[in-house]
Amino acid sequence: MTISAAVGSPRASLPWKFKARTFAITFFSYAMFHVARKSFSAIKGELSREEWMESSLTSSQSNMYGIMDMVFMGCYASGLYVSGMMGDRVNLRYFITLGMVSTGAALIVFGLGGFAQIHSFWFYIVLWGINGLVQSCGWPSNVAVMSKWFDHDERGVIMGLWSGCSSFGNILGGALVGMLCTYLKPELAWKVTFLAAGGLLWLFALIVICFLIPDPKDVDRLFARNEIPDTPSTKPSVLTPDVHKPSTLPGISFWKAWTIPGVMPYAFAYACIKSVSYSLFFWLPYYLTVVFSMENSKANFYSILYDVGAISGSVFGGYVTDQIKVRSPYVVLSLVSSTITLHFLYGSSERTTGVLLLLLGMLTGGPEMLITTAIAADLGTHPSLQGNTEALATVTGIIDGTGSFGASLMQFVVGALAHCKQTCNMHDVCTTKCGWEVVFAVLQVMLIAGSLCLTKTFYQDVKKLLPRSRDHRPVLQGEVDGSPRNGPHAEMI
Repeated sequence: MTISAAVGSPRASLPWKFKARTFAITFFSYAMFHVARKSFSAIKGELSREEWMESSLTSSQSNMYGIMDMVFMGCYASGLYVSGMMGDRVNLRYFITLGMVSTGAALIVFGLGGFAQIHSFWFYIVLWGINGLVQSCGWPSNVAVMSKWFDHDERGVIMGLWSGCSSFGNILGGALVGMLCTYLKPELAWKVTFLAAGGLLWLFALIVICFLIPDPKDVDRLFARNEIPDTPSTKPSVLTPDVHKPSTLPGISFWKAWTIPGVMPYAFAYACIKSVSYSLFFWLPYYLTVVFSMENSKANFYSILYDVGAISGSVFGGYVTDQIKVRSPYVVLSLVSSTITLHFLYGSSERTTGVLLLLLGMLTGGPEMLITTAIAADLGTHPSLQGNTEALATVTGIIDGTGSFGASLMQFVVGALAHCKQTCNMHDVCTTKCGWEVVFAVLQVMLIAGSLCLTKTFYQDVKKLLPRSRDHRPVLQGEVDGSPRNGPHAEMI
């Protein structure tokens, strides 16, 4: 019989055990990618104080960091488009492992470059571009694995909780830097940070290659050799219900994925949202060290508050959208609220800044995670695909890739607008001045633009929630863009 055949069999509980294992492995897998990203953003303050990088292109350290962030996000975005399509065509276990091993190698080389006293800006920018390319293996592949294990009705809360992996990784990365800066000299701590983060990625890559089962259909095969043949009464397996049956259709093309209803507006909206989110991600610790003269350890603690809020917002958003059966109203209302919150962030006191960062994480980070997990999974299983499930990674790659291109351009804009300059008086007391006011104004504009991208979807979803606008007919699950929906698993977008 199959592993889940008989009621009362010890194997009957295996499906949820395997689901929990898949959740945990993919959660920590992608969290490690964010540990890698946080490593650089968290040590910018120390690099700036040491004026570590040298280039004839610009003498401004903030401009160099902005260019590095732009190159990283540009390469990451380009890689996402390719990785998304590859993720629907290759073994995801190997693909995720390859990305983690390569990312770990890039971090270790960065740290060794510090020990070798390499100050060339071009060395680090090329290395960070490669880092962006190999990190693109992580997100679409992990989302595709999760989408195969959890069906539509589970996605809101579960994917909302799972999407906290990025914020958890940020928290872990910030804590790692804070701990090393506490026990080691700052000029040594940032170098060790990259070595430690690279080692963590290699460790978890080993866990992925050994224990990840990328598709539920592989579980029965795993135990088939040790089981007796199925009987007519036990042949169906609850582990692999119809929603998880492998598709015999080939993966869809990149351009066809763009034509799936909802993909384009959410992709452009996500570009605006991620521009803001990653500007805070890359620049927040540096902003805090400049404005409040915080030590690296304290600045990283404050930046963690944003990620704590993002985790809370993603879980809450997933639950709410599961209940109301549509997702865009929550996203749009959160973005409008986050615009107001961001307006009060600049110029606030140190204590108020901490509270606003927590709130901003809930209002901005929550919708961001919801779009790239539950919503992307919904779109990747759209009824127009006629049951072809080989589009999950492609759609996720498109949405995250478009968002990353937007974030890439914004990092250069932030670096140029901030234009931080360090001045020292006759007593060698140095201060750094930046144009943060303009930066925050631009970020608010991006949040408003993200809301406008979803205007049509928002209007259609609100009509579903208002019985009078539908002649008092009951809301039909899955009616989103005005076209008919089929089946119980029509998406909510």
